[in-house]
Amino acid sequence: MRKIKITLGFILITLYGFASTDKPELKTSNIPDSLSKNAYAVVRFSHTVFEFKSISSATEKQTIAITILDKKGSDASIFSFSGDKFKKLSDFSGQLYDANGKLLRKYKMSDVYSTEYSNELASDAKHYGMKPDLPSFPVTILYEYEVSIKNGILAFPIFFPQDDYNISVEKASFKLMIPDKTEILFKAINMQSEPEINSEKGIVTQLWKVQNLKAIDYEKLAPSLSTLVPKLYSNPKKFEYDNVPGEITSWETMGNWQYNLNKGRSTLTEATKSKIIDLTKDAKSDKEKIHILYDYLGKTTRYVSIQLGIGGLQPMLASEVCRTGFGDCKGLTNYLKAMLDVIGIPSNYTVICHDNNRKRLFKDYANFYQTNHVILQVPLPKDTLWLECTNPRVPFGFIHNGISGHDALVNFETGSKLYRLPDYADSLNIEKNCAKISLNEDGSALVNMQKKCEAKIYDNYDWFPLAKTNEQVDNLREDIKLPSVTMGAISIKENKSQLPSINIDYSWTTPSFGNKTGSRLFVPINPFRSSYDDLKRNNRILDINISAGYKDIDSIFIKIPNGFEIESIPTSTNIKSKFGSFVSNVNSTGAGILIQQALLISSGEYKAALYPDFLAFIEKVNTNYKSKITLKRKQLDSSGK
Repeated sequence: MRKIKITLGFILITLYGFASTDKPELKTSNIPDSLSKNAYAVVRFSHTVFEFKSISSATEKQTIAITILDKKGSDASIFSFSGDKFKKLSDFSGQLYDANGKLLRKYKMSDVYSTEYSNELASDAKHYGMKPDLPSFPVTILYEYEVSIKNGILAFPIFFPQDDYNISVEKASFKLMIPDKTEILFKAINMQSEPEINSEKGIVTQLWKVQNLKAIDYEKLAPSLSTLVPKLYSNPKKFEYDNVPGEITSWETMGNWQYNLNKGRSTLTEATKSKIIDLTKDAKSDKEKIHILYDYLGKTTRYVSIQLGIGGLQPMLASEVCRTGFGDCKGLTNYLKAMLDVIGIPSNYTVICHDNNRKRLFKDYANFYQTNHVILQVPLPKDTLWLECTNPRVPFGFIHNGISGHDALVNFETGSKLYRLPDYADSLNIEKNCAKISLNEDGSALVNMQKKCEAKIYDNYDWFPLAKTNEQVDNLREDIKLPSVTMGAISIKENKSQLPSINIDYSWTTPSFGNKTGSRLFVPINPFRSSYDDLKRNNRILDINISAGYKDIDSIFIKIPNGFEIESIPTSTNIKSKFGSFVSNVNSTGAGILIQQALLISSGEYKAALYPDFLAFIEKVNTNYKSKITLKRKQLDSSGK
């Protein structure tokens, strides 16, 4: 009996050992209803431990379990990590569990693909990834991995556990382990700022925690997610990057480090200097000289990304950019700066964020994560220029959509300073349609149109002149809310001034511009417009964020077909709102009907409580856009006329 008991015990131990890989605590039924609401996925736990060993080495350990509730949350199951010369994935494991916490599959390092392919010309980046097969929903994926860091640390990982809409978080933590007396800086957003602190054997541990973060349902025109959820930035006060030491306590010190990093990299050959002087010798003003060299830069160089070691922050030598004809934003900007130095025009290397979700830099916290692009500031007595050096299609002096109104760090020899780039008034961002419509009695029509786009709307169409004809046709066709449209010829003219515009002339035909019913034709007054027609009629939770205002102007002339007359036309409308304004006038002009409409949408942030007013304004606008003209066949008199 004793022997059997031992055998049974062994069997039970064996079975228990196998079963111990299951995780009952990951049962989907354990998720609180409050965290399932509006959620496609739930982060069950996410724990990061970052051990800062020295200013040049560290280890990051990450453990994260995510329950995917339905197909919409599938992307949250993907493992993705980007390494480089400084960061390497050193260990990895994964487990997939069903709704009851039963183990379905294990993953190991060999299941992770890696690639050194990059869009950059020169890069030491290495991407790691894995996309698990999800047999059904709900399902839970657990990842545990380790990252080795060497050769420099500019900042610690960002703690951002709720990194998308429609994802909730049960619990998450970020543990920072640093040698005693190490000075760090941090910025906590939407979470408790001060960490729990413990000290043992010369190591100080700082711990930040969050829990029970409800999913945020995405709403159109929502603010940036980063302003709504917990997020923690942190970095060492003293750092080293690719053997270049530095200290960051403010934007000024960060900019000064960048300024020193750039020293000695603006030299040009004597032959190049002579070329620059010759190019600009007949210019009548400094601005004209800058324009000449800006155009020369665009014609003789091309943009490529270079992310090799310190090259991710330090520009190529100006002489190398000149010799090879290529460079990244840092190299091209530094090259133009060097050319301007030759003719005695001062300019300043400027670090900025090319992301419209991150226009603002924290005034009280400097960090390399907040910037990702470089442009050139050229201060003139009456007009400071902000020049984009990476895209020769950007008109000289135009501040394109990716940077207009953004905060930027300008590097001066006397000390770096924060600036805010100019932005364009909403009323300058114009899309104008002029249409002449020859309407036939069967409802078919020939339409000749001109579209004119200015300022930020021009920037939206920057790609258009270079696109294939079928791509141009598809884009214009999308604006016409009628069936069976056949596009004709397209011609394009650009005005590449400091306030640029693009004119697109085109024609099209349709068999059904008007809907014929008996002796009447029902004709849309504006088949080219609808404004935010996908807004939901619900209780708004999030504030309304209109990041870029604009003005739509339409002038449409409809020639009435022979034998028809106007039975009814829409009345004039003039709507004013805190969100903008709308004017519509429809008038008979003898042989035709002239429709003139203008919509102004004002940029700004508006409280969620104002959503019913916003919705009412938009619905009034769309009602006007969708209204119709009724034409009827003329009655013949006794003479047959």
